[in-house]
Amino acid sequence: MEQTVSRGDRVIVDLREYRGSKPKPRDVLIFSKDGTFFIKRVLAVGGDTIEGKNGAILVNHQPLEESYVLHLGNAPVGLNEFGPVEIPSGELFVAGDNRDVSRDSRLPEFGLVAEKSVIGKGLYIIRSKWKRVGTDLRNGD
Repeated sequence: MEQTVSRGDRVIVDLREYRGSKPKPRDVLIFSKDGTFFIKRVLAVGGDTIEGKNGAILVNHQPLEESYVLHLGNAPVGLNEFGPVEIPSGELFVAGDNRDVSRDSRLPEFGLVAEKSVIGKGLYIIRSKWKRVGTDLRNGD
């Protein structure tokens, strides 16, 4: 999630957000996978089809507009070219905002994230050595 959330940042998380609703595309989630906590952005939810083509990400055949994404270059082919993947109900396709180096759902060994593993929704950065305190993680822009 580098550029949006960096190593060492402290984030306020709403632990109740998804008790009465489901994660939506662009939400920044905190979830547990294989005993590790991750913070990633939702790109697709159950019922969506997602694919990577020529470095662009398409959800339901529409390119995503993502101003928050960071590209450093030299991404492995599997991060730019994948799918199409049909997302089953109860699953999420997630990715980090630093797309060229993120370990996320684009990689088969990481895979999809079960909605039941979601801990909460990222809201704000409250402490950062990069002077980004107060950054709103909810708007997705």
